[in-house]
Amino acid sequence: MSSINTEKIRQNADLINPISACPFGDPIAECPFIPFYRINDERKQIEQIEVIPQEELNELRKFHRACMERYRNGEWKPKKTCIQVRKMDNK
Repeated sequence: MSSINTEKIRQNADLINPISACPFGDPIAECPFIPFYRINDERKQIEQIEVIPQEELNELRKFHRACMERYRNGEWKPKKTCIQVRKMDNK
């Protein structure tokens, strides 16, 4: 098992959440993070940061920040995440 405690992963730690799962529920159709979600293993998803060129990571970061901005501006409402669904089921 490779380490996820590497300099490159630490420098790009802000991408771990969007690479692991869409923080807004279901991703939009043009989301570049969708291929990572198909991996369906969080550790393997995070390990991808090591092999992706930094320029591409920077582009992923730009996309994610723009997506967050659109959410904050109310351009769309997030769909329920699995965590929200579990909380509702437990009521």
